[in-house]
Parts: sequence; C-alpha cells; structure tokens
Amino acid sequence: MRRPRGSWAALLVAATLVANPAQAASEPELHVLIDVSGSMKNTDPENLREPALRLLGGLVPQESRVRVDLFGNRISEVLPTSLASPETKKAMRAAAAQIRSDEPFTDIPAALEAANRDWAESTERNIILLSDGKVDISPDDAVNERATTDLRDTVIPALIEADVQVHTVALSEAADESILTEIAERTGGLALSARSNEDLQRVFLALFEATAPRTGVPLVENRFRVDESISELTLVVFRESDAEPTRIQIPDGGEVDVETASALADWRWDDSAGRDLITISNPPSGSWRILAAEDPDNRALVITDLKLAMPGLPSRVFPGEAIEGGLVLTNRGEPIVERRLTNDLQAQVDVNDPKEKVIESLELNDIGAEPDVLGGDSRYDFRLRLDGDSGIYTLEGRASGPTFERVIRKKIALARNLPFAARVVRPHLAARGDHGDSGNPRGPAARLIIEQDVALLDPSASHLVGQIECETGQTIEIEARLSEATNRVELPDSDGNGCRVTGTVSGETDDGREVSLPLDQPIPAPAPRHQTPADEPAADDEPSENKTADREGNPLVAVLIGLGALTLLGLLAWIWRLVESPPVF
Repeated sequence: MRRPRGSWAALLVAATLVANPAQAASEPELHVLIDVSGSMKNTDPENLREPALRLLGGLVPQESRVRVDLFGNRISEVLPTSLASPETKKAMRAAAAQIRSDEPFTDIPAALEAANRDWAESTERNIILLSDGKVDISPDDAVNERATTDLRDTVIPALIEADVQVHTVALSEAADESILTEIAERTGGLALSARSNEDLQRVFLALFEATAPRTGVPLVENRFRVDESISELTLVVFRESDAEPTRIQIPDGGEVDVETASALADWRWDDSAGRDLITISNPPSGSWRILAAEDPDNRALVITDLKLAMPGLPSRVFPGEAIEGGLVLTNRGEPIVERRLTNDLQAQVDVNDPKEKVIESLELNDIGAEPDVLGGDSRYDFRLRLDGDSGIYTLEGRASGPTFERVIRKKIALARNLPFAARVVRPHLAARGDHGDSGNPRGPAARLIIEQDVALLDPSASHLVGQIECETGQTIEIEARLSEATNRVELPDSDGNGCRVTGTVSGETDDGREVSLPLDQPIPAPAPRHQTPADEPAADDEPSENKTADREGNPLVAVLIGLGALTLLGLLAWIWRLVESPPVF
C-alpha cells in the first residue's frame, strides 16, 4: 500500500485515531438464492442471471461474507459461506457459470430454510431470492397451498427470529409477487422486480447498495479523481444496446477499452449484459474519465484505507418514519476524530427519490451543531423522513478533504402504507337530555382508534405520546400503551371545533427494528345534542314520527279532529240535498 502524500494525508497517518466500539458497524453477510427451474428457459433465455451474479460478486466489499445456492426442486450449494476475498470472488464467477434452467419445480420454502443456516456471529444477515415463479413443489395444488401456508407460518417467522432480511426479485409477470412481497416486507427487505433481462443488472446493483454498500468516489459528468490511498478501482458503466464500446481515459491521457485491457495485468473487464464491470488494481492517481454516455447508475467504487460508511440504516422504512443516521469516515478501520483533520472535512447527505431526483440535501458537521448529536465523536449525524411516493430511494453520503473525495450510497425502500391505521370517533348521544359520558354538556368524549398490523408491528412494544391541539390555542398532552391489535384511547375533553390529535407512535417491527411513526388525525366536533324544552325547535324541525306521536297523545287535538270530521259530513249532506232537489225560482 502506498503512503498518502500531502500535508493533510501526512496528518492522517500520524494522527491519533480513536475507535468507538459503539459505532462499529456489523459487516454484511449475503446469501444468494438463484432459481434454476425449467421455466427460466422462457423467462431468462439469455441466462442473464449469470452476469448479474458476476456483477454482485465484483462489487461486494472484501470484509463481507457471501454464499450462493441454486434451487429448483432441490438445493445446490455452489459457493459455501466465505469471506469475500479475491479467491472467493473468483469462485463466485465460477458459481455463476453453473446457473442453468432444468429443474421441474420451485421450492422457495426449502431454499429459504437452506439459506437461513451457517450465519456468522454479529453480521448483518441478508438473503437475495431471485425467482420467476411461485411456491411450486408438486403437481397437486393442495400440496402447494400447504407449502405456502408453512412458508407464512413457519419459515418467515424463523427468518425474523434469526434477524435475516430477505430481498426478493420477481423476474417475470408470472411470478407470485404477492408472496415474494410478503416475504420481503415481513423481514424488512426490498421487494423488486425485473421486467426485462436488462433490468436485472440494475436490480442487482440496487441490491448491492441495499445490503453491502461500498466506498466510492464521486462521478461528475463521468469524471472522477483517484487519490494515492486507493489500491483498487471498480467501475460500473451501463450502455445502450447500440452504443459504441466503452473506453476509459486514464490520467496520462491514454485510453483503454475492453480489447487493450485484456493485455494489461492490472485490468479485468467484463462487458456482458449491457454493462461494463471494470476492475483496476493499483490505479494511477489523478483525473479519470469514462468515455461513454452518462447514466445515473454508473459507479466508481474503490478499495482504500480511507473509507466512508453510513451504518445502521434500515433497508425499508414507513412513510413519515423518523430516520436517524450518520456518516463515519475511517482510516485503516478507525474513526477519524483528530480535530486538525475534521476541521478540514466537508460532509453532506443527498436524498434522491425513485426517479433519481434530489429532493433534500443536508449539510453535516461533527461539532455538535444541528443535526449533529455529539461533537468530536467522528460521526456526522443526520435525521430525515421519507414521505413521498413509495419506491426505492437513494441516500448518497459525501465527505471530502483537501486531497480526497469519498461517496457512499444506501438504497432504502419506502413502504406504501403505515403499519397502523388511526381514526377519531365520537359515540352517539343516548336518549334526549343525556349529557353523555362523565356529564359532559358537549356530549361524549372523542375516542382515538388505532389498529396495528400485528404481522409487521409487535403490539406489546407500541406506545403513543402526543397532544391534542386546537385552533383556540388549547393543548392537552396524551400518552397511552397500544398493546392490542385494536386499541381504543379515550381523549380528554377539548374545545371542540378545530382540534387535532398529533404525536408519535413508537414501536418495534416484527424483525426487531425500533420505529417512530407520525400520527395526525382531526377530532370531529361534537354532534348537536337534544335541546331542553326552553330551546325546543319549531315543529317543522322535528322528526315526523315525533309529530305523529304528539297528535296521538293530546286529547284536545283528538276533539278538534272529531269536530272537523262531523262538520265535513254535514257539509257533504247539504250538498247532496241540493243536487237531488234543486231550488225553483
């Protein structure tokens, strides 16, 4: 490894670097399941699962652990769980060459059970499941239905118990996306789909950035800088089918393409499946350029002593959930806390929506100023909420000093809905003159109903802290445990119109992740109560049944009705006599 040059780099090597064990991130572990059932002959006729797996193998960081199984009606372990060393990555390329499409069934439950073994201690456990089918272990539909039920009731809970996130890829419209999505959502993973073979390469890039993100350098108009602390450079370049072959311009002005790279000992170039995967050992420092069309998924990743991490972030969050994260810059595995160095650092996090548009940019610091929590701890804290359209968002963290730039990306899926539903109701008033519960003259107190999705939230851990806020300025604090699937919280009396209940539902997902979710519901105004006799409304305002009842129960009304009837009969008799015996003039 070459020693960094320059005054800042010299300080970096000489400075005392203090490790904070509490900030140490668990290393990623990735078990990959590839469907090799016979239907893949139609779904993936060009067998692009093979270059997709090679892409993943070329990207995973050396400190991660990987395993690869092929499955159909049986499970074939083609790469046992191993540290992602250069030898393991070579074995992963060999494992990709064994992908085929020849087995009659698709035993997803057995594949997941096989992958849920042989985990290392204290790693971030992830499974990638790629399939074009559904639970299909027999020609008998009843057998398949029982296997699906067992998957839901036994296999998924076992994965949750083992702290495993499962990320699913549906490679066909014929795939059972509902069960694949359920597997991912219940375990906290991503549910992705690839509607074309070309999509699969980008999907695997997204999965890499969700499960085992790696330090890179910023790409600006396909240009980037390599500093002397970088020992390996990996480029991912996507291209259109009719595009010219990709070329790389190196710092001395020369150019390298796939043909010339084959004669260079330090270069390895894989140009299959509409993308280039290029790895360069000991790249010369200076300015580089990718001579190809720009693409938002192009990447320049590095192996270096000077790494940037964004640890502890989930792969899937709920709308409005409070996300607390941070950037950590390390040198040779130790967080950088030396003030002479951190004073020259700049850090930020950009949030990109599913269309790769920047929707938020946060300037970060390590001096204890907002949003940093504790100054001088080597962590550049940030807090944010995702509350737009559901889909895959990208958090892009950047850190730069006088002689280097680093970038790290993390993919996060925003769920469609919150894991609970809330509403505020008021019970109807009872009989006329009733003042409601507790003698409240405005009627019964409002009631907050919160229904939890117990497949996603552990109800025993849920808690509400909030307040009632009214337009009059009145504020009432509220707090309640939410220990049931359906919870009814009686709200204290408020001013009535223009009030809302707001706050936070804190809890724990079924996979053990703590969440903080927003609550904001209007409180309906009390319904008008029945008036006292002094305030009795006009008769026309009363219900018709009440008018009838009053007529039938009043003797005076009955007498008047009788007299009217007699008078009418007399009048009719008089008219009849006139008709029978008309007067003579």
